[in-house]
Amino acid sequence: MSKVLDLKHRFKNNGGKKKNSLIVLVVIIISAVALTTAGIKASDSLFGAKGQVKSLCPDGMVFVPGANGGFCLDKYEDSAGTGCSLSDPSSEQDSQKNIDSADCQAVSVAGAVPWRNLTQIQAINLCAKAGKHLPTSEEWFAGSAGTPDKNSLWGLDDCQVNNNWRAQPGLTGSGKNCVSYAGAYDMIGNVWEWVAGAVKDGKYQEDVLPAEGYIKGADFSGIPTDTNQNLPDSKYNDDYLWIKNTGSRGIARGGYWSNGDQAGQYSLYIVTLSSDVGPGMGFRCAK
Repeated sequence: MSKVLDLKHRFKNNGGKKKNSLIVLVVIIISAVALTTAGIKASDSLFGAKGQVKSLCPDGMVFVPGANGGFCLDKYEDSAGTGCSLSDPSSEQDSQKNIDSADCQAVSVAGAVPWRNLTQIQAINLCAKAGKHLPTSEEWFAGSAGTPDKNSLWGLDDCQVNNNWRAQPGLTGSGKNCVSYAGAYDMIGNVWEWVAGAVKDGKYQEDVLPAEGYIKGADFSGIPTDTNQNLPDSKYNDDYLWIKNTGSRGIARGGYWSNGDQAGQYSLYIVTLSSDVGPGMGFRCAK
């Protein structure tokens, strides 16, 4: 009996604490239900009919899933928008004139001439001006996954790597088959695409890159780990690494309109300085 009375006494004395604990528990339960409901609504907005993922990105961009939640990538190689005085810049100075114009922005649209003849730094600035960023090499590689990397018999609908479109470079999105799993066009061929970062004295992020040659080994982000100067490797679609192992070199990926089978998802051009320009060098942005 004394034990029962003792328990009653303890419960009476701790009544306030018990009550407070009960209130906290109720709040937690209500919060959990609210979060679950919000999650269901978010899921409903994410998925459309038959489980198709709706667009999570601005117009002109596609969503690329990833371990950290994914990111958005321009659907097409970027071109000069309607607010730019020069629709097809032919020099670094032309590109800078566009950049300095308040109404000029790089855009991702189909049927446009890719913006070329700009430095890696100018590409970085243009992406920033559009509220985006120049993709890292890893982001670019993820976005290019699934792009058909043919080694011969290129037609009008394929990626342009063998002067196989009506113009060089061709208008963005011309090859209806040249599209990645994420829905990004022209990531192989047409124009090389600047990506963020640099290779310094042959090292990328502390890793020493192999010598120039056909790629026969690559890491999870598509960075070559082994090459062969003479023998193409079908496992890597005969893709090729161009590199100068001295100085600081900018990075471009994908190949351009006349690289043939050496262009591809694994192909890199690490030859030019970040301040160099060329008629076969373009870009796209990420967000």
